[in-house]
Amino acid sequence: MDCLEFRRRLGSEPQVVDAQARAHMEGCAACAAAAADAQAFDARVAAALAVAVPAGLADRILAAQRADVVEPFQPRRRLGWIALAAAASLLLAFGIVRYQGAAASLPDLVAAHVTSPDERDALALHTPVPMAEVEHAFADRGVKLADAPPQVVYVSECGIGRWHSVHMVSSGEGGPVSVVYIPRERAAASKDFRRDGLIAREVPIADGTLYMLAQSDQRFDALEHAWRNALEGLPKVAAGAH
Repeated sequence: MDCLEFRRRLGSEPQVVDAQARAHMEGCAACAAAAADAQAFDARVAAALAVAVPAGLADRILAAQRADVVEPFQPRRRLGWIALAAAASLLLAFGIVRYQGAAASLPDLVAAHVTSPDERDALALHTPVPMAEVEHAFADRGVKLADAPPQVVYVSECGIGRWHSVHMVSSGEGGPVSVVYIPRERAAASKDFRRDGLIAREVPIADGTLYMLAQSDQRFDALEHAWRNALEGLPKVAAGAH
């Protein structure tokens, strides 16, 4: 099973219980991270839809059933009320999810994603990932890199709200920096901000937006320059090409 087949399977089966999928995930860090992100999203949706049953609902249903024996022409009206209550609960839960998604800005969502328990362990990594993995992640998002900065120790294709991103961690002196690129969503201008105890920077680059988040902004300027060159520079020429 290759990465493309795994991602297709993941889209229909986030728990990836298939033996081939699990075997691929054990040997591919990027796909394992994508599976963890998909499972975390499913868990958040399930939690949002876990609406508490109104107190006494079971008793009211049983009472309605008993009443049907005495009043045979009333069940549709009573059961219709119960169905309406259930539908209202689902609509309320869906509305809460939609409202929360609409209320959160993209910087808020990026900060929440990189500080989530599923992503926190990536900050402790130190071994650079192969350049091919970085290029592959960007290619999946429709972006061809001219080059990629060094010291990328983690890369994953992540969904952040309605946006598709490439989430990376860059290690180096001054501590790790979470780097997130959102293609086809260009910010109006560069800005620095703070979220969840982190210093952050939002930078429009190429046709998208680059986010950097860390405890210190010591490496932000160098990383911004490197990623601008990677995303806006001339594409690399393949070996032997003229």
